[in-house]
This record gives sequence, structure tokens and C-alpha cells, in this order.
Amino acid sequence: MSRTPRRLVGALIAAAAMLALPASAQALGLSGLVAAPANTQAGAHSDFHLHMDFSGGQVKDLTIGLPPGMIGDPNATPLCTVAQLNADSCPANTKVGSVVANATVTVAVLPVTLDVSGDLYNLTPQPGEPARFGIVLRPLRGDLCALLPQALCDLLPSILPPVILQSGVQLRPDFGLNTVINDIPNSTSGLPTTINSQDITLFGTAPGTGKPFMRNPTSCSQATTSFTAVPYSGSTATGSTSFTPTNCAALDFSPSFTARVGGPGQTAALQHTTAVTSIDQDADEAGLVRAQVTVPGDFTPYLNLFGGACPAADFQAGACAPASVVGSAVATSPLLSQPLAGGVMLVQNGTAFPDLGLDLQGQLHLLLKGSLDLSQTVTFAGLPDIPIAHFQLTFGNPPGLLTNSRDICQPPAPLFHASFQGYNGASTTVDSAATIDGCGAGRTLAKCKAKKKKRHHRAAEAKKKHKKKSCKKKKRKKKKR
Repeated sequence: MSRTPRRLVGALIAAAAMLALPASAQALGLSGLVAAPANTQAGAHSDFHLHMDFSGGQVKDLTIGLPPGMIGDPNATPLCTVAQLNADSCPANTKVGSVVANATVTVAVLPVTLDVSGDLYNLTPQPGEPARFGIVLRPLRGDLCALLPQALCDLLPSILPPVILQSGVQLRPDFGLNTVINDIPNSTSGLPTTINSQDITLFGTAPGTGKPFMRNPTSCSQATTSFTAVPYSGSTATGSTSFTPTNCAALDFSPSFTARVGGPGQTAALQHTTAVTSIDQDADEAGLVRAQVTVPGDFTPYLNLFGGACPAADFQAGACAPASVVGSAVATSPLLSQPLAGGVMLVQNGTAFPDLGLDLQGQLHLLLKGSLDLSQTVTFAGLPDIPIAHFQLTFGNPPGLLTNSRDICQPPAPLFHASFQGYNGASTTVDSAATIDGCGAGRTLAKCKAKKKKRHHRAAEAKKKHKKKSCKKKKRKKKKR
């Protein structure tokens, strides 16, 4: 998101920081930063480990910025409710990570340093969030007493209550995910507490369900995690660390493309027509970074609509006028419990051909823009590295962005050309004959043809299975006749 998503690990890091810190005027220091998967294979479902050392100050607010494409799947486990979290009774099958904090707890005047362990749970998100996490740290009285004189041990409560935290997920403009915890307390059960170091592990596979949870970026570019710690007093500490995913060529990349045009009264020459285009991918494919679709010459854009394009600032603010809306968009992802949906609008860019803007809303809010050129090619670049199972654009009638330049019920069927580029560096092209509605029964006018296998053909062959069956049915019907 995630993709963040999709974007989730930072929340967990802050968990240990909740064993908070005593007041100090010293500047906070961050060092020893680690943020890397156990397996660097691009797209792998690997445990993701983070480590940080604190010195010279107290953390009040902590932000962890995960690299784009480093995501967790909030649908990998059931959800723990807030009530269950607060009672430290999250079901075991909602666990998605672990945490160990090395902390110094001051009992009377004696500082005692020990490791405090805890768990991270998949928590019910708030509206507009792709995910939320619950963190439970469990300081044990016995561990403290083992390091204290009996007289000081007797001062401790008979039971030390767990430290319980929540953390939501925020989507950045680069489609990476931030997790933020504010107002971290500086005592535990009334005892001044300072965190010296923090270790977080997010599981590649959720232990309670056996389903994949964390996923590495599908790009083999350097992946950087950023850390920002705001102290109770003094200056903010920042730092970053990077790793590089490997073996991108091993990832499948075989998106499919389909188009559907026409409708009752929309197939004759010079009529406005509905057009629906869809891109589909399997969950284990490399992310789609660039998609380009060329609309065939059977259609021309209705230029009269261009004058109602939305100013770019209004698009960013979500304030486009209804006259700029020319369609709708839907995106589904295995990381989201509900599809993202929103309008497609024309957006001013200072040229004669406006951009196409997508305002997708749901668990994530995505603003995407695609270019439209004289060759009737629409290009979306810089798409998020988040698994997208189905991405559909619908250009309705009205308003009728496309006009037929001929009777589209007459063969051959309009042929759309699509080209795709993956985050793993792979690319592929698809020529897809449109299905025509409004000529009687909806049908594809193109003949069934054998297709060449792609280099990454496993998922592509599965996607063609339905079409092959359809072609076989047509041949059987011809033989019967």
C-alpha cells in the first residue's frame, strides 16, 4: 500500500520505543541502523529485520519510512480488535511480528538493563487506513528482580502490566509507507525507562495462518528505509540504511489486457461509445511500473470535452468540477479487502491534450496521472510497486470521450495495442481485439489465433486458458454445422 500498504514495519519499530525515556537535554542519537530482509530475492516473502540504537536523548515521536515496494499483506491473518489488544488477548493467529527492546529501568536509584520481548498483531484498521498494528511489550517482574537486591525487588508491583500501543500506516507520495507513533511515554509502571536498542522482525509468513505476509520490492534498485526520531528536548535525529533486492529476472511478468467497446445505439460511425479496458496480473508477478495503451484508429477523441479539463491544483485537492469527469476507475489488490474506486477526469497540463487523472479512494488514496498524445496513446508511468490483480478504466457515454470513426460492428474488430514494463526490468506487449457490444450478442470479431509464448509464460498461459476454451467451442460448433 499496501504495495501498504501495503509500509507497515515502521509501526512496529516504534513499539519498543514505548518503553520510554527519562527527561534529558542531550541530543538524541541514532546509530547501528539495520533494515533488511533475511532473503534479498526480489518479491520474496522474507522476514524483515530492523535494528536501531538510541543514545543521548529520549524519543517522543518516531517515524519509520519503508522503501517503496516493501509491503505487508493485512489480509494474511484475521484481525485483532482494539478490545482484545487492550486486554492483551489478541488471538495467536493475528500475530505478524516480534520485538525485543533493550531498556534501562531505574528502580529507586539503581538502573537495571534488560531485554523486554513483545509481539506485533494485525489490528483492525481505522477508516482510510490500509492497515493498523497492535504492539504488546511484556516487561517481566522476575527478569528485573533477578538483577536487583531483594529490598528493591520488593518495591516493584507484583505484576508489571504490558505496554500496549497502536500504530497506523500512511501512504507517501512516492507510494512508500510511513508508520508514526507520537507522544511515546517515558516511564513504565512509574519507573523511568530508557531504550538503548530496538529489534523488530516482521514475518515473511504469518505463523498462525501460513499465508505470506511481508513482500520485498520487485525492483532491484537500492531500497532505503528512513528513520526520524523527535526527542522530548533537543534536536531531531535522522538516519537511513539500504539494501538491494536481487535476481529480478526470476520474477514472472505477464500482465494481460482486454478491451470492450460499444453498447446499444453506440456502434455506428460518428456515435460516441463506451470503452472499458482492463489489465490483470497474478499476485506473484513483478509490479507494473509503466502501462501504455494505444487506442486504434477506429475511434477518435471527442475534442469538445477537452475544454472542461480540471486545473492540476484542483485535481491534487480533489476538487475537480463534474464537467471534467469522463469515466471511472477500479483497482483490486490482494492486499486490500475492498477495491479502490474513483473518477477518471481530464486534467490540464499546459498542452492541447490534457492528462487523464485517476482519483482512487478506499483503504488507500491514490492520485495517478496518465498522458494522452496525438497518436491516441495513453501512458501511465511511475505506478506503485503494489500487487494489482485487476485495473479497469471505463470511459462512459455520456460524456463520450471516444467517437467511432466507422461502424465497429463490421469486421475486423478494433485492435488495441498495449505495452507494459515491470519493476523487475521485464517488458511485454499485447495486441487485443476488442469485444463489441450492441451488435446483437457481445462478441469478439477477431479470429482465434495461436500466440507465441512469452519468456515469462507461466502466468500468461493460465490467463489464456479461458480464451483457448472459447476458441475450441467455436470450432466444435462449426463442425456440427
